Amino acid sequence: MNRALGLLPIALVLALAGCAPKEPVGSEKTEAELRREEFFGPAAQAQDIAWRPSGLGIRVLKPGEGTAPRPMDRIRLHYTGRLKDGRVFDDTRAKGKPAEFEVSRMIPGLIAGVLALKPGGRAEFFIPPSLGYGGMKFGDIPPVSGLIFDVELLAVNPETPPKS
Repeated sequence: MNRALGLLPIALVLALAGCAPKEPVGSEKTEAELRREEFFGPAAQAQDIAWRPSGLGIRVLKPGEGTAPRPMDRIRLHYTGRLKDGRVFDDTRAKGKPAEFEVSRMIPGLIAGVLALKPGGRAEFFIPPSLGYGGMKFGDIPPVSGLIFDVELLAVNPETPPKS
C-alpha cells in the first residue's frame, strides 16, 4: 500500500507533462507575431523592420549622426502619424511646422523609438496599443489601435527662436 502511494506523485507528474504548452514548431506563429499582424497587417512580416520584445517595430529610413536624445531632452521633429488603414491623424509636415517635445512626455512607443534615433535620422515606428494609447480613444484614434509614425529627428535640445 505504501509503495502505491509513493508512485502516485510520479504518475501525476508524468500525466501532467503531456499538458504543458507546446513550443512553436516550424511555421507556427508566436503570439507576438499574431498580434503584430493584427495591428500592422503585411508590415508585420517585413524583413526591414526590427521588432523589439515590447512589440515596437522600427524601420530605419535614414541613419542620423551625433548623439541620440535622452529622456529629459527636448527634441524638434517632423512626424506623420497614421493608422494601419493609412488614415493620417496628425502630420507636422502638412502643417508646415515641426513639433517640439520633451522626450519623456510622449507615448511610450515614441519614447523608445526616438531614443534610438540620432539627429538627421528618419524612421518608421510601428507602435502596438500597449505602447500607444491602449484602450483609450484619443482624438481621431480609436481605442486599441496600432499606430505607425514616420519620424524625422531634426534636433536635440534646439535653441528656441526668439519671440517676435
